[in-house]
Amino acid sequence: MKILIFYFSEGNKDRKTIYEHLYSFKKYSDADCTYINAYYHIPSLILKIRFDLVVYHYTFVGQKWGGSKHFRLFLKIHRKLKRLKGYKVAIPQDEYVYSQDLCYFFKEFGVRTVFTCLPQSEWEKVYPRKLSGLEEYVTVFPGYVDEDSLKQIRRYQKDHDKRALDIGYRARKLPYWLGYHSLKKWQLTEQFLKVLPKYKLRYDLSNSYAEVFYGDKWYKFLSSCRVVLGCEGGASLHDPNGKIRKSVEKYVGKHPNADFWEVERKCFPDLDGNLKLFSLSPRHFESCMTRTCQALVEGDYSGIFKKGIHYIEIKKDWSNIDEVLRKISDVEYCRRIADNAYRDIIGSGKYTYRSFVNLILESVEDKLPKGHPSHYRLAEFYPILDMRLYYFLVRVYMLFRRLAVISAGKLIVMKRYGKAFLRFYRRWLKKILKVKTIRKAKQKRPHILLRLFKKTLRYFIYNLIKIARSLERRYGPIKLSS
Repeated sequence: MKILIFYFSEGNKDRKTIYEHLYSFKKYSDADCTYINAYYHIPSLILKIRFDLVVYHYTFVGQKWGGSKHFRLFLKIHRKLKRLKGYKVAIPQDEYVYSQDLCYFFKEFGVRTVFTCLPQSEWEKVYPRKLSGLEEYVTVFPGYVDEDSLKQIRRYQKDHDKRALDIGYRARKLPYWLGYHSLKKWQLTEQFLKVLPKYKLRYDLSNSYAEVFYGDKWYKFLSSCRVVLGCEGGASLHDPNGKIRKSVEKYVGKHPNADFWEVERKCFPDLDGNLKLFSLSPRHFESCMTRTCQALVEGDYSGIFKKGIHYIEIKKDWSNIDEVLRKISDVEYCRRIADNAYRDIIGSGKYTYRSFVNLILESVEDKLPKGHPSHYRLAEFYPILDMRLYYFLVRVYMLFRRLAVISAGKLIVMKRYGKAFLRFYRRWLKKILKVKTIRKAKQKRPHILLRLFKKTLRYFIYNLIKIARSLERRYGPIKLSS
């Protein structure tokens, strides 16, 4: 089987779970997987190759976060993908906003199956068949257990008695346009910080985005905590076209001290609760992997995590925080909860990326196109596209593109002060000529050279600016940060 996966990555720091999810097809299937990063370039040659399965990863679909206009422009730039051959599926996330744009994308690009985080009751509400053209919906989790990471984590694991922290947590203050459900994530930190000083517990809780851990540092942090706080992921407010988001951001910009109830009353009255997108998040599995006990806000947790067995329950009204902290103080009790979760959830093997990939391949197996040869590799058609050398050359191109934009910006400044620069150059040239005492008959030559230099400089500046502007029009504003 030949699988083509489209994703979007600028090469900046991303959470490790993104790469685990993205490369799970390559790691846990026997298929011939080809990855193409839409941030750089999508070669037209792929249109001539028959792929069995085409996957649009959530990093590709996630370009909707730039807004409807940005996303439609992004799709217009890559409209040639409409002609791709093969069965097309998408794996979106954060489906509580801009779902109308996703429906447009599914229908225009021929996506037939969506692997969604939505429960079955919300499928038609978010992706109506008439608008999306979808044929099948399959519910999946946002993240799973990566077997390689599980082996790596064993190096960091410590017994509960030897862990540096009793309680740990990381979150960020989410905007009000996600609904009341999203408030629980950052309220956890505030509610526990009010009570924790009364207890002799070591803790590290933060809602600051600057204190987020990436890569292996996140696993090390979890391994240093006996207990980690948490709640269900998702949202309780559906914003299909992004209008609620814009309204909330505009209102909060004018009234920064407004609370959720005021914003709801002004921007989306009686709409909160129109979506039930509550799901397990990757950090629930990551906590199990590090054998860290979890204290979670009461919820369903997809029927997988059970209160009192796999986690300590925190009431939604925060009425039992003292009871929770007394349980957290019991090291043996927390160790038993963590061991139960590891045995029943991680040890079962049901929630690994291997099972996730198998679910996708089994779901589309009967729908794949048949009757065409698929044994050849992409590199036979395009030798540098297999894929490291290709993207190395693309990165070199991007580097020169950035340098061109930087140089163009500097030369625009030079153009503004061009007259002063040329006056200085003329005086400097005359001084050189006086020193060299050139004959009067040859004194006309420097003026010819000066005119030639001015014309060359103007031509160079004009073309460099023209190139930079064309790149800006095609790719949008260029980020100069690495």
